[in-house]
Amino acid sequence: MRQHIIKQLTDVGLIHSSKAISSLAEFLRLLSKWNEIHNLTAITRPEEMIKRHLLESLALASFLKGDRIADVGSGGGLPGIPLAITEPDRQFTLVESRSKRVSFLRHVSGALNLKNVIVEHARVEELPAILPFETVLARAVAPLPDLLKLTRHLFAPGTILLALTGESFAGDSASFEGEFQACRAVGPFTDLFSGSLVIVKKIKN
Repeated sequence: MRQHIIKQLTDVGLIHSSKAISSLAEFLRLLSKWNEIHNLTAITRPEEMIKRHLLESLALASFLKGDRIADVGSGGGLPGIPLAITEPDRQFTLVESRSKRVSFLRHVSGALNLKNVIVEHARVEELPAILPFETVLARAVAPLPDLLKLTRHLFAPGTILLALTGESFAGDSASFEGEFQACRAVGPFTDLFSGSLVIVKKIKN
């Protein structure tokens, strides 16, 4: 698995340390093991797991803003865990409402000694917004207007939402209630996403 990860990352120009590669391989091993019982992912072929789980997650790194990152509806830890492995100076809060998935997230963050990961067992709309996040991540959680309603309390002006979605995004940009501005992501590695990456920025309170 480790050599396959190195090859696929190298092929697309994503270079990471040997330690990070080992942690990514162990993450996929644990994901596969727990998936046998807890149904964490429908993607089970190793090559496809590397592509859909690791490459898509790591391709988000160049779009992250700030040090306080929330991954809402984290599920099997995607994209939060791969990003936490490769971005150790950033703090990741993984928000998940389902108990079995929370157990997995806590197990894997402990097994990989990810000191920069906090796991919150909560529905995102019920998560206390003690401090706003600088980036909010969401992968196929809900349609964009619904997602913004669920997460808006986590935003401050300038916060961005990175939403990986299978939905088409009409036009180059869109405004939501004059509070948020959304646009399709353009930049390095965007061709790695199986769907669309939409960037939403909070522009006013």
